[in-house]
Amino acid sequence: MSDSRRVIFRRDIAQSIGSSGVCFAITLVTTPLMTRIFPAEAYGVNGMVMTAATLLSAFGLFGLPVALAREQAGPEQARLVQASVQLALILGVICALGVGAVLLLVRGVPPGLTGAVAWMFPLLVLAHAAQRIADSLFTARGLFPPLALGRIANAAATRGLTLGLGWLVHSGAAMMMLGDVVGKVVHLTVVARAGGLRPILHRVRWLPEGTSLRTALRDYRDFALHSNIAAVLPMVTGLGLQVLISIQLGTAATGQYVLAQSILSLPVSLIAMASAPVVFHRLVRVASETPNHLIALALQVMLGYVLLGVVLMLPIALFGPALFAFVFGEPWRPAGAAAALLCLPQVLTFSLTALLSTFRITRRIKAWLGFELAGTALVLGGLFLIPATSDLAETAGHLAILMFCYQVLMHAGCLWAARPHGEQKP
Repeated sequence: MSDSRRVIFRRDIAQSIGSSGVCFAITLVTTPLMTRIFPAEAYGVNGMVMTAATLLSAFGLFGLPVALAREQAGPEQARLVQASVQLALILGVICALGVGAVLLLVRGVPPGLTGAVAWMFPLLVLAHAAQRIADSLFTARGLFPPLALGRIANAAATRGLTLGLGWLVHSGAAMMMLGDVVGKVVHLTVVARAGGLRPILHRVRWLPEGTSLRTALRDYRDFALHSNIAAVLPMVTGLGLQVLISIQLGTAATGQYVLAQSILSLPVSLIAMASAPVVFHRLVRVASETPNHLIALALQVMLGYVLLGVVLMLPIALFGPALFAFVFGEPWRPAGAAAALLCLPQVLTFSLTALLSTFRITRRIKAWLGFELAGTALVLGGLFLIPATSDLAETAGHLAILMFCYQVLMHAGCLWAARPHGEQKP
């Protein structure tokens, strides 16, 4: 790496992690207030709906934003942006029609699924899809400062509005979802202004065009099929876990689990997810210029993230129940016990967040799908071994073992993908 590239790389890492540090502080300060305003049931319903919306927005874009993040040619970027935007609009309309049909035809909806919650779902799907497209475009262009600003604005708007709505209007799941939608709109507005997104959007044809859309999906069928399925399988697993806990233990237990996972994910968001686009950008360059060095860089990334994960997860592993009871209130002590058990696989999540990109970079998409299918089968199959009489702590212990095995399997796959395998695909 040249000196100029090294300086830019360090600057982008610092800005990405710094912005996530601000978001981490905002979340850390506001979460104790939220746990005292919103009940565990609201956390449980919000967690399941948010996971479903994230899953559908990712799957419904058919992997085109993933291809967009890797594409560095200007005309091809524009084509992928247009196809992604058109898919997002189609997805939003389908979700709205689906929600209307469900509310009209289905009687006896699950507890907590009010009309307000249901109608928030298509808005969540559309907001998630729009942010995914914008972030992928800015990652492809290496424009990380606007992303950092957008990340901070998103966190501040989401938390501020959610607290205000919960305190002044209603402490239900719909208010939490509305805060998330507005936060993503603020994110898009900030990155559009700071990163010059408006000229690009003015050139986009918003109404779907059958021929151009089909052509884009055909040209990127590996991303649309294999990569897309592989990317959503972990979300399918996450949603399955939340639904299983809700069925066996109730939505309040799901809320405890959701809070535990959200706190464990904070350091991942602060370090791994914030720096992953920068690392991805660097891995793409190494794969293009010196592909034989990719495995060495992947190993460095893995070891660095794992060591950092151990340091950050250790306090929760040792003092989880007491910390949660002190910070969030005594009713949330079970969430702390679950978080302490789930720390082990979470350590490996740090490095996997960045290393998964090796499958896309080396275009070993089918192999990625194979590893994800094996890991998903391992976790979901193992759920049937959990006794139906288990409480939240026992369920979390079983999940920790299953997720650790999944992480080990996926790390092995990422390192395999980074190794030289003969001629690289163009």
